[in-house]
Amino acid sequence: MKSLIRLAVAVGIIAVAVYAALALLGFALRVVLPIAILAFIAYMIYVLVTGRRPSF
Repeated sequence: MKSLIRLAVAVGIIAVAVYAALALLGFALRVVLPIAILAFIAYMIYVLVTGRRPSF
């Protein structure tokens, strides 16, 4: 009985972790990825226009 309870708790914790990871992945695809793509395009345009790479 004790191992059954331990298994149920472990499955519950894993389910919550998977749900949180999927929610974070959805946020990243919706918000962060388009911003990163726009920043990369801006960087490429800067390099093509100026002919040099920026020093950060």
